[in-house]
Amino acid sequence: MTRKQIIPILFLFVFINALLLFGNAYFMEVTFLKYKFVMVVNLMLFSMSIFNFIRLKKMDATNPHAMVRSVMVGTLLKMLIFAGAALAYATKTKVPVGMPTLLVSMALYLIYTWLEIKWTQINTNSK
Repeated sequence: MTRKQIIPILFLFVFINALLLFGNAYFMEVTFLKYKFVMVVNLMLFSMSIFNFIRLKKMDATNPHAMVRSVMVGTLLKMLIFAGAALAYATKTKVPVGMPTLLVSMALYLIYTWLEIKWTQINTNSK
């Protein structure tokens, strides 16, 4: 993985965290969004994306089926890890998360997955 490939995902991670920290510091009246929850989701997605990009770098780019399998395995891993984390969060805390927080988390999941698929296509086309 080159530095050029990691810049968009690093920019997204830093931008989302800065936005959440800024929003938490200056817009305290916004109580419908749990900032810490979204920051943990962002950190989990960033770390899983880095792991998947390292795994995708070792993929055989000449086989299109390998690309599809690799993306599907990465998505399945993310879903299983998030299902386990959601189950652990639900059993630990008895407070509901809230719909806006879940929607923001799902949007982050879709953005990170889209970036991962784009990089897989770039990696496959460049070899």
